[in-house]
Amino acid sequence: MALVLLSLVIGTGGSPVGRAWDFLLGDPAARADAQIRLAVMDVRLPRTLAALLVGTCLGAAGCLLQAATRNPLAETGLLGVNSGAALAVVVGLTFFGAGSPGALLVWALVGGMAASAVVLLLAGSGRTAGSPLRLVLAGSALGATFHGCTSYVLLGTQSTFDTYRYWTIGSLAGVEVSDLVPCCR
Repeated sequence: MALVLLSLVIGTGGSPVGRAWDFLLGDPAARADAQIRLAVMDVRLPRTLAALLVGTCLGAAGCLLQAATRNPLAETGLLGVNSGAALAVVVGLTFFGAGSPGALLVWALVGGMAASAVVLLLAGSGRTAGSPLRLVLAGSALGATFHGCTSYVLLGTQSTFDTYRYWTIGSLAGVEVSDLVPCCR
């Protein structure tokens, strides 16, 4: 809660921390200040809510993944899901011209699911089928393979590399409350 409050009162734009704090506490003079209202309600609040929503979803996904695999070490990077999603995004950018955030999301989802399916198929075969160790080993091996393929494709075009780099780093800049409404339905 302290970090949420700090994210609402601290930021760029020349808005003093004290004025933002007064705005949150309901001071009429601060509430009448259009600059403070813009900074807190239109810029900082949507970013803070988006960060909370994303963090909650990532935490829930990690918990579900660990429960489903019966492995407390299971995480998407270790099981090859991240690398599969990244490879799909790079393929979508390079060969299919996918550039919109929605298209990249679809490519990442399909790549992550495909990588998960391949890892589960590999881990589910053989004498020790389904063991948590086999799952981690299959995920690590495929993750490294997918990462290598991603690097190979990225070396071909600078524009794909730039778009991929921005997509990988991510940003909460420009998030508006209207962007969050579809996520909460």
